[in-house]
Amino acid sequence: MSSQHHDIWELAAWGFDHPVDRGSLGQSLLQNAEADAHRLVSTRMPYAANSPVCAEQTRRLAGALAIRKDTVALSGEFADLEWELSVVDLRKLIAFQRRIGFTYPDSCPIHRGASAQQLLNLALPLYASSKSPYMEAVSFRGRWFLRDGYHRSYRLLKHSVHLVPCVVVYAESLAQMGAIGSRFFSQDVLFSEQPPMVTDFLIEETTVRYRRALPQQFVPSAIQHLQEPVAAGQRSQEAP
Repeated sequence: MSSQHHDIWELAAWGFDHPVDRGSLGQSLLQNAEADAHRLVSTRMPYAANSPVCAEQTRRLAGALAIRKDTVALSGEFADLEWELSVVDLRKLIAFQRRIGFTYPDSCPIHRGASAQQLLNLALPLYASSKSPYMEAVSFRGRWFLRDGYHRSYRLLKHSVHLVPCVVVYAESLAQMGAIGSRFFSQDVLFSEQPPMVTDFLIEETTVRYRRALPQQFVPSAIQHLQEPVAAGQRSQEAP
């Protein structure tokens, strides 16, 4: 194991879930961080449910997406769901996951100016190397969310890459959306006027950041599960 810890970025403006290991952060610091982040978020314009699907870029990659569609279908992860492959603007997606974990060194670095082929391999790999291989957006009740791929989305946005090919799921229930569990935000938060956005993970003022020690028995595959929920209809919760 190359790292004995991982760093956590947790969204702060919408309250915190039950006590988990937040390193050295005390209750008073968390309360102040929540209040400051909430004041910042409350000045925003209300959420506008604009589709994040970029039709022009989707048409441009139509041939490559058609090749990947068979692989995605054969994975069985989207059986009984309505879905398609499209290029999505990550900046328009709501985040239902509260935190992202980072381990170092990064085994798959992303660079500014990544080619379309590199983005396809990152977001819709032909050969899956984990249990959550695909980047996924989901439409539910008129809003758009990031369903899977939080760690990759953070890294892409940090390098000013926001148009990314994704599996786009059209959910008919919260279970299909995948945001079930105490460690995900509640429906009241997700359908509020100023819901948490994926881009909020990049803003220092809307996050608390801390270091969490990894148990000795952790292996890279377990770390991956901490970073992104498992893509299997219902998202698994992040380990405490």
